[in-house]
This record gives sequence, C-alpha cells and structure tokens, in this order.
Amino acid sequence: MRFDSRNKQKVFRPPATAGGYEIILPKLRRPGEPENYRICAARLDAARTETARPKKAGSFWFRTRYISAFATELSHDRPHLLHLHICPSLVASFVGYCFDHLPAFARSWFNAILPEWFLPDHLVLKTQKQGEEASVLKRLFDTEVKAYDRLRPPQGVVIPKWATLKLEELSALLQPCYRAVHAFKVQDDDPQLGNFQLVDGKIMVLDFERVMFDLSEDDNAHFMKVNSEDLALRYVDMQEYYLHQGSLEAA
Repeated sequence: MRFDSRNKQKVFRPPATAGGYEIILPKLRRPGEPENYRICAARLDAARTETARPKKAGSFWFRTRYISAFATELSHDRPHLLHLHICPSLVASFVGYCFDHLPAFARSWFNAILPEWFLPDHLVLKTQKQGEEASVLKRLFDTEVKAYDRLRPPQGVVIPKWATLKLEELSALLQPCYRAVHAFKVQDDDPQLGNFQLVDGKIMVLDFERVMFDLSEDDNAHFMKVNSEDLALRYVDMQEYYLHQGSLEAA
C-alpha cells in the first residue's frame, strides 16, 4: 500500500513476492463461432420488465450499531446472499453529520475503528448456508472469514459481471487478480464464473469458502494456470449456452 499524492488516496500495490509467472489460455473457439457477442435487444427488454423479488424488513446489531434494512435475495439458487438497503436511523444520521465535520485524519481514524457507521446505503450480506452438513458449512464460512481478514489490503481493488470477453482479455484480467491474492498467501480453489466479477474494467474475486493458504510460488503458479484454463472452458460453454438460448447474438 502506498500513498498517491496526485489523487490523495491510498493505492494498493502487491508486494514484490507476488510472482512474475504468466499464462496463455488455449484457443477454444469452435468452428463457425463468432468472435464477439452482444446481449440481444429482446433479452434486455425482458430484463427491464422482470418482476422484482420481494423485500423483507429486518434489524440486527453490527458491532456498536443497530441496523434496520430491507433485504432481497440476489438469486433464487443462492438464498444466503442478500442485497441490503439500509434505512438510516436518526442516530446514524446524527453520527454521520458529526463525522462529516471532523478533520480528514480524524474521519480516517474513526472509519478504521468504527466501520459500522460508515456503511453505504446498499451492500451485499452473506449469511452462513443452511443444510444438513452444518459442521462442514460452518467450516467453510469460518475459512472465508479467515481469508477476508488476511486479504484486507486488496479489498476494493481485486476483491468487491462477466462481459463477452475474448480469452486473451480474460487471461490478462485474471492474472493480476490471482497475483494480488497470492501476495497474501491465499489461493482461491473454487474456479466458478460466479465468483469473479468484472467491475470498472478489472476482475474482482469473491467467495473465499474454498481456499488454500501459504502455498509455494510454484504451487500458486500451477493452480493459477489450471484454474484459469478451467474458467476459460466454463466461459466458452456459458457463451454457447446463452447463444443457443437466445440471450446472446453475434456482434
């Protein structure tokens, strides 16, 4: 982490031990497959008219703050992921007003020790999955908590949708993402497309339930290559599925 005097912000730079290994994804285009895709206009129109998912009101304590919010499931197949719309209370509004009138250094200090009072109005809440294997699900949840704690420095940089990318573009975006988490001795071991999001022109990784810690640089390079190739295959298959489904068309 270094301080950039031009924009007055802290800028994340992976340590020098992040590795210099490179990968080249294999050519996976099928005969007759278009080089570029775009979302069909009909699919865009359908997305605009989709019925909104129901919202549920709820309240909970987060450290020193009592939060009231409306929660919406992000998808039917992942009910443990919720989109929260926080409803600011009078106390939260008053605290925010007081913080806004503090000097910049004091706001940064309070933000570090009382992050619950600086939350955005919209955020994603992940709860522990429910199921028969409760002990396994708890272990996965605890693993993710440990991974996020170790990966605090790159949060907001490589940690938080897929677009129609070429595989060379996909490879170029995946590699710095992997190296950034490798710098903190974390290797993501769950290469699912839904765990990688394209945000402002770069890929961010989320969901650290299945990770490995403290691998060697050679092992990190190996797993980055294997996982990236696996992601590329899944990505090509996904494009083909949505093309035949009618959601994509040749650009």
